[in-house]
Amino acid sequence: MPGSQAAVAASFARERWLLPRRYDALRARALDRFLREELPHAAFYAPFAGRPLHELPIVDKRTVLADFASFNRFGITLEAALEVAEAAERSRDFTDQLPGGVTVGLSSGTTGTRGVFLVSESESRLWAGILLGQLVSPVSLRVMARRPLRVALFLRANSNLYETLDSNRVAFSWHDLTQPVGDHLAALAGTDVLVAPASVLRRIADLDERERRAIRPLQVISVAETLDPEDETVIAAAFGRRVEQIYQATEGLLAVSCPAGRLHLNEGHVHVEPEWIDHRRFHPIVTDVNRTTQFVVRHRLDDVLLAAPGPCPCARPGRSIAAVLGRADDVLHLRASASSGSDDLVPVYPDVLRHTVALAGDLGDYRIEQHGEEWHLAVTSATPVTALARVSVETARLAERLRALPPVVVPMPWPTEAPDAKRRRIRRVS
Repeated sequence: MPGSQAAVAASFARERWLLPRRYDALRARALDRFLREELPHAAFYAPFAGRPLHELPIVDKRTVLADFASFNRFGITLEAALEVAEAAERSRDFTDQLPGGVTVGLSSGTTGTRGVFLVSESESRLWAGILLGQLVSPVSLRVMARRPLRVALFLRANSNLYETLDSNRVAFSWHDLTQPVGDHLAALAGTDVLVAPASVLRRIADLDERERRAIRPLQVISVAETLDPEDETVIAAAFGRRVEQIYQATEGLLAVSCPAGRLHLNEGHVHVEPEWIDHRRFHPIVTDVNRTTQFVVRHRLDDVLLAAPGPCPCARPGRSIAAVLGRADDVLHLRASASSGSDDLVPVYPDVLRHTVALAGDLGDYRIEQHGEEWHLAVTSATPVTALARVSVETARLAERLRALPPVVVPMPWPTEAPDAKRRRIRRVS
C-alpha cells in the first residue's frame, strides 16, 4: 500500500533527521497539543481537560483494566478486546481487527497481570517509522538502499503492528515461539536483522558453529526480556555483533539502545517521570503523546530502571538508562535484621542477586524463586548440594551487607517453562 509506506517513510525521516535537531521544541509542542486536543476524547480524562500533566492522576495496569472502555477513544470494552485477542491466540492468525481498523494485542503478563493494548493503523505506521529511525544501523541503511532489509522477529504472538514493518524496503518475517526454535532455523539464512528474546538468541548462539553458519545478521537485537550480562557476552561472541536492545511494553515503545550500549528512553514521544527508589533506580511513569486510540497517561510501570550516569557518549538527546533491572516481582525481599532498626522489607534487586550468584562459582544456568521466607534454587551444572551451599554462603553475606536476615535457600527441580514464556531467572512467587 503506497500510502501506508509513505507514512512509515515520513515517520522514519522525521525520527532520523528532524527530531534530533529540534528535540526539546518538538517534544514540548507534542505534549501540549496532546493534552489540549486529544486527552478529552477518553471518558476517564474528560474531567481533567485543560489541566497540566502533573495534576492528572497516576494510574497502573490494574486501574486501566478495571475500566478499560474509559481509557480508549472508542469506548471499546475489555471483553470485546479480549474476544478478538484470545481468538487470535488460539488460531495463530493475528490479522483480525476491531471496527475502525483497531488492532488488539496481549502482553504475556510478566508481572502477573496480562496487559491489553489497542493501536490504530496510523499509530502502527508511526510506530514503525520511529522504531526504524532509531534502530537501523548505518550498514543496514546502506542495505536498504540496494534491496529490502530482511528482518526476522521471534515473539509469542504476531500483530498487525509488527506487520507494518513489511514494505518494499523491509522484508519482515515473524517466527512463532509456540513452535520449536529449531523449526525456524532454516528460514533464518540471509537474515540481516535478527530480533528475539534474549533466551532465544542464547539458544541460537549455543548451536554448533556449523548449524548457525548461514545465520550471519548485521544486527542482533534483544527484546521482551531483560538481557542478562552473561547472555549478552555469549551472544555477542557467537555472532560477532554488539547485542542491541528494544525495551517495549504494553504501554508502548519505551527505549532503544545506541552504539554506546545504553538504552535511550523514547522521550521524543513518551514523557517519562521517574519515581525514584534510590539515587539511581526508578519506576517510570509514562505518557505517550502518540497514543490516541488507547490513552497512556501518567501510567506507572512496575519495571525497575537503572539510570545511566552523565551524558551519553553517543550524543543522542534525552535521558539514557544503563539497564532494565527486571520486573517488580523479580525484586526479591528479605526481612530487615534487628540491627537495621526497621521493620520494612529489604529489596534485593536482580542485578545485585545475579552478581551474588556469580560469586558462588560456575552453576551453569539457574533459577531462583522466592516463596515467602524460602528461596528455591535450581541449577544445571553444579551438583545441587554444592550449589545450595555456595549460594547460601553468598546470599548470607549479601544479607549482612543489606542489614537483613538471610534467606533459607532450598533446592527445587528445574521449573517447567513454556516455550513462549518470557524467561525469568529470578522470580518472586510469594
